[in-house]
Amino acid sequence: MQAIYEYRLTPDIKIDKAKKDLTETVENIYRLYIQLLTIFGKLTYIAEQVIDVKKQKLLPTETDLHPNYKFVNNLLIEKIEENIFLRKMRRKYHITWNNDLDMLFLRKVYAQLTLTPIFAEYMQRHEQSFEEDKAFVEEIIEKFLLENEDVCSYLGEKNLHWQHDYNDALILVYNTLKSFTKNQKPEKELPSLFKMDENGTSEDRRFMLDLFEKTIQKDEEYTQYVVQKLRNWEMDRVAYIDFILLKMAICEFCEFPSIPLRVTLNEYIEISKYYSSHKSRYFINGMLDSILEELKAENKINKQGRGLMG
Repeated sequence: MQAIYEYRLTPDIKIDKAKKDLTETVENIYRLYIQLLTIFGKLTYIAEQVIDVKKQKLLPTETDLHPNYKFVNNLLIEKIEENIFLRKMRRKYHITWNNDLDMLFLRKVYAQLTLTPIFAEYMQRHEQSFEEDKAFVEEIIEKFLLENEDVCSYLGEKNLHWQHDYNDALILVYNTLKSFTKNQKPEKELPSLFKMDENGTSEDRRFMLDLFEKTIQKDEEYTQYVVQKLRNWEMDRVAYIDFILLKMAICEFCEFPSIPLRVTLNEYIEISKYYSSHKSRYFINGMLDSILEELKAENKINKQGRGLMG
């Protein structure tokens, strides 16, 4: 959707270049996903540094001399750090938190974390188990990192797209860590950018590029289906994003035999909730129902398999 929007705003761009840009944008989300996965290990590293500094004070307190290492020894974070696939992806995408500016920023983030109720409650509990440590990291994501403007803005300075993709990438991190287990081996593979079949090709990647290209190639045809249904609406009153979503949905109806009609309807109504006006879901729902009836009457719908027409 965003790639089609940008393509329409850049009339001189070639479609092959636009497809390349789309792929790179998706890869940037994956880079952010890897960057966020590595933040936990850096926070425990900083926590250990803070403990060591306090031990070296001229007049250390009893707490300084006998610190609480619970966060430093978090068992889930240890699993993240030892994961071989993550290390491989860090090298591939050159993901680090090692320069002075990064470390200064992460010390600030750690200081903020230590002031939260979830951190205080976690550190006060004497027992340490994998399940408890895992639950705490999940809480860090949900109650501290999600919608954290400081972290989001800092990452946005590293990559312009990351500020927009921050919460989505963080949800991917959350879902990944949900699958981690106590007995998990370091060799466990994390989700890749695209699902690959045994031949090394990706149906997801092909779908992404095909939907983008076919929606653009048949823009005039799909525009007419929308315009004919507007009746009492003026063209300039229709949100441009709604126009794009409608044409993408029509493309799925006509060009993708394996996607059930109901799935397409539900997906585009759902997308409109997040990216368009609060009334868009009703507009898109009504428009697609009407357009779909016309496409069926014209035998433009080609679905292969049981239940795909429902």
